[in-house]
Amino acid sequence: MTTTTSEPDSSRRSLRLTIVTPLQVVLDLDGVRHVRAEDATGSFGILPGHADFLTVLTVTVLMYRTGDGLDPDGRAGAVAGDEHFVGLRGGTLFVTHGRHVQVFAREAIPSDDLQALSVEVKQRLTVAATQEAEAHKRFARLEGAMLSHLTDFLRHEQRSGTGGPRRPVIEP
Repeated sequence: MTTTTSEPDSSRRSLRLTIVTPLQVVLDLDGVRHVRAEDATGSFGILPGHADFLTVLTVTVLMYRTGDGLDPDGRAGAVAGDEHFVGLRGGTLFVTHGRHVQVFAREAIPSDDLQALSVEVKQRLTVAATQEAEAHKRFARLEGAMLSHLTDFLRHEQRSGTGGPRRPVIEP
């Protein structure tokens, strides 16, 4: 007995990869043969037919392969093909129905050149660290000013003897 499906044979041997950030759909691609990423437990790979899966990604470089699935000698292999990369600033990865890999990340930087991606990610991380340090300094100054004003207010209240509630309390 032969079982027929409505899906073409090639779709059962490939994945659809979708990568989304809050601002855009970075990638939505059929014909992906292999996906590799990293979560808190380490590196892992996804091939067509993978079980449904959900994980939280660390800051990682997601690698995926496209192509006909043949290695340079013409032999079939799911991991053969053109390599592409996406730098991810954390996120969530879902695999559904063994065919669709979805990644939701804060930031995603696609590239076909791992060296260029490395340079760009380092630059972005340096800028983000500088901005974070500046925001921390500003927050510390704001917090100090607020505490100073609050202290002045409480001292004034103590001296003037008006430390009670400012508005009459209305009973229901």
